Amino acid sequence: MHASDPKIDFLPLQWYEVNRTVIRRKTEGGSDVSLSRFPKMPIHDGEVVYATDEVIVKARIQPCTCIVLYTDDMATIGSFCFDVGNRHLPIFCIDDKIVVSYDGRLFQALFGKYGEKVKMETKVLDAEYAIKAFGNYL
Repeated sequence: MHASDPKIDFLPLQWYEVNRTVIRRKTEGGSDVSLSRFPKMPIHDGEVVYATDEVIVKARIQPCTCIVLYTDDMATIGSFCFDVGNRHLPIFCIDDKIVVSYDGRLFQALFGKYGEKVKMETKVLDAEYAIKAFGNYL
């Protein structure tokens, strides 16, 4: 890195905050940041949200505990998505797996129905991977 290169800093976000139009908080480096964004334009992991000659601030979506479905069977995938859709949770497709944010009661219900096909893992839920059937908020 050269002396004239801007410093890289990160703005930590939770997956459910990416649609906020106003965000005020400190970066990982301790700088205060205030963002004002257009509605329906989610922030993506690694997106530059602020830049000057001195600093570049990138969004960093924090990993979270997720429920992941391991199957290639389309009927199982459809049934799983229906079960999750009834809870009005966003569904993500990451690395060819169906992923939703963790909810204890939901995990127990899904594990009871799908058994070992359902696992808990840590993932980054980026809106880029959200399944959008019609007008999802992500």
